[in-house]
Amino acid sequence: MKEFFYITTLDQLKVISDPLRTKILWSLDEREKTGKILSEEMHLSPSKIRYHLTELERVGLIEVVRTEVKNGILQKFYRPVARNISLEKVSSLLNGEDVPDWDSALKENAYCALEELRKNIARAEFRNRDFLFVPYRAELTREEEQEVRKKIKDLYQYMQSRSERKTTEPVKTYYTNLAFFPEK
Repeated sequence: MKEFFYITTLDQLKVISDPLRTKILWSLDEREKTGKILSEEMHLSPSKIRYHLTELERVGLIEVVRTEVKNGILQKFYRPVARNISLEKVSSLLNGEDVPDWDSALKENAYCALEELRKNIARAEFRNRDFLFVPYRAELTREEEQEVRKKIKDLYQYMQSRSERKTTEPVKTYYTNLAFFPEK
């Protein structure tokens, strides 16, 4: 699985703009799943889930990672193509284009991130300051905003390099979620 997948076409953007597809991507991030497993989890018809999986696969956001025959039926197990799906390169696509349900997709993505945070907090065992939560609003100049943006990217690259290294020391998985955007 790649670390990043960049949305680079309007078709990819339109596909990921559907809130249900965002929810499917988040669910597949937990572990590989079949359409049947997703339909049961989301209480939706298998045909509806299959349609959305087909669209996500068509634009390259998910892939079949394995197949299994069960009771004579071929089951496909899906996963996202990358750990992170980035909208970093999408601004040029939006200039002059109307993308339906874009606000809904962003809200659904935020909701899924918060739900993942809630589940992890419920499972976590917190000991002396294991949990760090820093909500903050800052008034920044354009130059300061660019500096913060760079520091966030540097922090992500640092965490990524630590996650990819081979070590004999014990490691623990940490969940992080950081959003940075203008209010107005």
